[in-house]
Order: sequence, then C-alpha cells, then structure tokens
Amino acid sequence: MYSFNGRFNNRLDDKNRIRIPAKFKAELGADYKFAFGPGESIYVMPLKEYQKILDGFGEVSFFDEEAQNAIALFTAMVYDVTEDNQGRAILPAELKEYAKIDKDIVITGAASFLRIESAEKFAKRTEGMNVSSVFAKLNALKKAKE
Repeated sequence: MYSFNGRFNNRLDDKNRIRIPAKFKAELGADYKFAFGPGESIYVMPLKEYQKILDGFGEVSFFDEEAQNAIALFTAMVYDVTEDNQGRAILPAELKEYAKIDKDIVITGAASFLRIESAEKFAKRTEGMNVSSVFAKLNALKKAKE
C-alpha cells in the first residue's frame, strides 16, 4: 500500500515538463501513469495501482459491448509517463488542456496516487475549507466499510 501525503507547489516549464517531488518519486517507481481525474485534475498512479484498477474489472466478456466500451474509454484516458534524462515528466497536451493548467500547479498526495491540478483550481477548491467536514466525510467512509 502506498502512502502519498503532502502538498507541493510546482511549475510546468516551457516544454510542459514537471518534476515529481523526490518524496513521491521513490514510491511511484520507474513506471507510472498519468490519467484524467475528476474535477479537472490529473491522477498520477504507480503501475501497481493502475493494475489493481484493471484487475477490478474482472473477467468481462469480449461480447459485452457496453462494458468493453467503458473499459476502452477509461484506458484511453491513461498515459504512460516518459521522463527525460533529468527526471522530468512531459505532461501530455490533452491532460494539460483538460486540467486547465497554464504554468502553476499543485501536486498533492492522495493515499495510493497523486493528484495534479492547476494552482488556481486548487485554491478555489480549498478556499474556506472546513476541516471538520473533511473529517466527517472520512468518518462516513470508514463506517461504510465496517
């Protein structure tokens, strides 16, 4: 199980490259994925976490068109990450556009994956954040699992 936590402000360079913080890189490993995430965010997943998602689809019949279409749509939203020799990852233009990222980004840990979003979007999402309501939601999730 991964334990991504913390927040880092970062910036895209002129070639749409980012440097994943060293704190996160160690757990991500060499193979990781970028994916469309909810709320105009980008998820960064270790290969093992991505594989868990795929495994969760189970044995879907080749002839189940609806399920196969959903799987194809999901996997089309996932990108293999390529790093240059300095360890910078290129953010695909489609993801950058989807997340409405200009230059400034925030990378946050989200337990088993990372989340990248524009600094402006992050500021709006967390403006006036009520910590008690966050804990209430987490408590509800815990109780639902019991």
